[in-house]
Amino acid sequence: MSIKAHRLLAFMFMLTLSVGLTAQSPNIQEANQKLIDYEKQNSEIMNNLEYLSDVIGPRLTGSARLKKANDWTADKMREYGLENVHLEKWTIPLGWERGSCEARILEPNGMPLMAASWAWSPGTKGRVTGMVVLFNPVTDEDYKKYEGKLKNAIVLFSPPSKPGHHPSRVTPQERSRRGLMGTLEADIDSRDSAAEWLQQRQQVSKRTAFLKKEGVAVTLVDAGKPQMLLNMSGAWGAKPEETMHGLPRMVLSNEHYAMLYRLTQRNIPVTMQVEIKNRFIKGPIEVYNTVGEIRGSEKPDEVVICGAHLDSWDLGSGTTDNGTGSMTVLEAARLIKVTGLKPKRTIRFILFSGEEQGLYGSKAYVEAHKDEMGKISAVFVHDTGTGKVTGIGLHGNKQAQAVLEEEIPTLKELGITNYSTNLMGGTDHASFYPKGVPAFWFMQDSADYGWMHHSQSDTFDKALPEDLIQGAGVMALCAYDVAQRGEMFPRREVSTTESAKP
Repeated sequence: MSIKAHRLLAFMFMLTLSVGLTAQSPNIQEANQKLIDYEKQNSEIMNNLEYLSDVIGPRLTGSARLKKANDWTADKMREYGLENVHLEKWTIPLGWERGSCEARILEPNGMPLMAASWAWSPGTKGRVTGMVVLFNPVTDEDYKKYEGKLKNAIVLFSPPSKPGHHPSRVTPQERSRRGLMGTLEADIDSRDSAAEWLQQRQQVSKRTAFLKKEGVAVTLVDAGKPQMLLNMSGAWGAKPEETMHGLPRMVLSNEHYAMLYRLTQRNIPVTMQVEIKNRFIKGPIEVYNTVGEIRGSEKPDEVVICGAHLDSWDLGSGTTDNGTGSMTVLEAARLIKVTGLKPKRTIRFILFSGEEQGLYGSKAYVEAHKDEMGKISAVFVHDTGTGKVTGIGLHGNKQAQAVLEEEIPTLKELGITNYSTNLMGGTDHASFYPKGVPAFWFMQDSADYGWMHHSQSDTFDKALPEDLIQGAGVMALCAYDVAQRGEMFPRREVSTTESAKP
């Protein structure tokens, strides 16, 4: 054989080797198709989601119902054959139980109001009657104008929001540029954003201290949703008097908040009556992440994580936020086990808690396992509702798109065509980012998520079976394929400052 022929043969060999390292092998393709076909024909995701939504119900962090959900999901993991199933404990300083909330206008129109207490807000001291006041000072002189005028006042801070179009009318192009709440995605590490956030916090602290000194009874929040829907948020302090700065806080439907604002703009005196009954539970309160895994056959110390948060707010049943994501994780685990696939790396399935109050459960997990972060190949999180998965949020890991597109072409067949490098801090994948772990979130069709989430409309009837079946297949094949790679998933460099973050 000539030298030229030897060189040609060598080139062909290297080309073949290169293709083999980047494209899906027939075995991987066969495994992916097996996962997808089985899920379409034998899914249990809706049955599990119905039980979680209707039987267990809302799962507020620190509540008995969340613990019931932890135990039930752990039992399901064991039933599905997962190993090392356990609950990982962490604590919150203060528990909270929602009581009744009644609000009505006495004058001028006598209307009852659609309202709910903000979470971890104290209640009122019995039934309170007060004047509605628009409080929007800018300068110190503005503050002085309110001195002595706010005793027992019920305060709103700003004009009403305009919920605008129904979320299903948002164009795909617009949706791809938007985050969970319909606002443009923010760079969570932006210095300008951090400085602005700090300034806002300082203003809020100054404002709240003034209101408390002046004897304000209740502060109001615009739900910002259409059709009389409410909204919910809130988080604990170390003590009840530190939570919400000790002031009762109440969310009103957008329609009713807007009515109060219009009346104040007409200079018509408005008298309201409010009674809120909540209960604080002395801490620390033990809460848990549910964890189970499929042990790797060749590299068990290297891990791929599938995650979602199990906790929810408590106005609805917490179906789309985030029962859908939790049951997607559980279904992906079942799917890999029941099809008999043997991943080379360990695939760990984690249902976090405390996400709604600030990603606390996933942060606790990262801190507890900080010495293992270098062994986590990738994290995939499902947490944007019931809609079809249409893309993958790369969270700053720009090189990940080429790897996913080249090595898992089946994703495109499933409709995964959108990739975003924007940083999005609203789901548990973000807790792994400072440690350099490749952490991704599934981008989904809106399916009215921004409309119903955190509201009383977040219930089982909103779940879309076909889209959730697709999502479970996407999560299962992403986890399995990354677990089968020859090398760990490519990582970005982490600065000293980032690595020091909890």
